[in-house]
Amino acid sequence: MVRFFGSDPLSTASRSRVPVPAKSSRAAPARPTLEGPRVTLRAPIPTDKQDRLAHGRDPEFRRMAGGDPATSPPLTPDEVDSWYEGLRRDPLQWVIEAEGRCIGTARLRHVDVGNRSATYAIGIFHPRFWSRGYGTEATLAVLGHAFGKMGLHRVALRVLEFNRRAIACYEKCGFVREGIQRDGVRIGGEWLSEVLMAILDHEYRSRVPR
Repeated sequence: MVRFFGSDPLSTASRSRVPVPAKSSRAAPARPTLEGPRVTLRAPIPTDKQDRLAHGRDPEFRRMAGGDPATSPPLTPDEVDSWYEGLRRDPLQWVIEAEGRCIGTARLRHVDVGNRSATYAIGIFHPRFWSRGYGTEATLAVLGHAFGKMGLHRVALRVLEFNRRAIACYEKCGFVREGIQRDGVRIGGEWLSEVLMAILDHEYRSRVPR
């Protein structure tokens, strides 16, 4: 099973293949623009490629997203073009814009209509925007769409156990720890465990004023 701990596959591309959105017999929904106090979640635009390429492949971000920081080759324009096309085709993946630039992405995947569930991932690749609440704002915006317009009951995620910054963000947004998958992934010759977290619709609504 391919796992991504952040929503930027460029950080882990050398370890795993980039996932392709699942085909469906239903028409893809239109991608709404989501707003937070300081962030806008939107469809990609061509200038996002410049922002992504300018930052490159940060070793710390790569480690937090589940990649091996010891192997961080330079990011190439071809890789960024593929990243952009993946964003453009996926209506449940958003560019996170702050201060007029693309700082990362957020997405919902594995949508199960019958069980009204999905999985969530986010990646802010620009270090200047870490630990400043941008991830929290973006996550709450996506959850508002998931539990509102999409009518989901459950949104789940998995995160590397050592990524305390991300876990704190998710807990602030209302995600609850449901378990540990011990030695769930091997990175750089080391076995690492994953924290499994989820939030239900009534838990989200109890935290967010209507």
